Amino acid sequence: MILEIFGPSGAGKTTLTSELVPQLRSRGYTVVLQIGDRRHPIRRAAFKLASGMHSKWMGHHSLTNDIFSLLPPKNDLWATRLNWHFEGLIRLWKAALLADETISIFDQGMVQFVCSLVLFSGITDPERVSRALALIPKPNLLVRLQAPREILEVRLRERQHTLGILQKLLELDMKRSLDQIEHVNLVEELLESSGVPISSHESLDAVGRAAAVETIVKDTIERTRRTPHRPYNLDPNYHKLGTIVR
Repeated sequence: MILEIFGPSGAGKTTLTSELVPQLRSRGYTVVLQIGDRRHPIRRAAFKLASGMHSKWMGHHSLTNDIFSLLPPKNDLWATRLNWHFEGLIRLWKAALLADETISIFDQGMVQFVCSLVLFSGITDPERVSRALALIPKPNLLVRLQAPREILEVRLRERQHTLGILQKLLELDMKRSLDQIEHVNLVEELLESSGVPISSHESLDAVGRAAAVETIVKDTIERTRRTPHRPYNLDPNYHKLGTIVR
């Protein structure tokens, strides 16, 4: 079972996930949070620096080449970092596909990655973005977190004050972070038009977050009951990663 949460920076993905995980575990489910932990900022910064060098010695997955040919980042440094990040994401996704008895939660998953490529490539042509979305495997449950622009800006400014010098160099500036809102909206519209079900929520305060968590928990439990146990083919070809939205 794979659950992916996506949305613009500051929408509350990490905070909501931190409350979602214990709720599912309290109901007896094995839950793994795959990516996006902000509780260790120094480790996260070091990870981003290492990512820029790692891909020099690693081969590329065929899906990586195809998706980057559609939405190539303009900046070489970000291209390198995103390339390595996607290679790691593919490996984690494959592992999650095998773990049928585990709920794997991605708050920086495949859909979020396409949102990032739209941002860094500057390409918003619906046809090209749709082709990129068609390439990626989909989760069992896709959750969109949204928030008004003014709230996102406040949250992002507060986040910047907590970052160290190194982290600030590795984070998006305010303009790019807010530009991501439109890119996420575009991706959501294209997914919905292609028939991918999306559950949308707000996480503006504790009350709203609790309501969102309750609904997502119910949806997740329902999905786990509907998802049959079956083996997954981990052939290196990207089209055999599996698209598992039901």
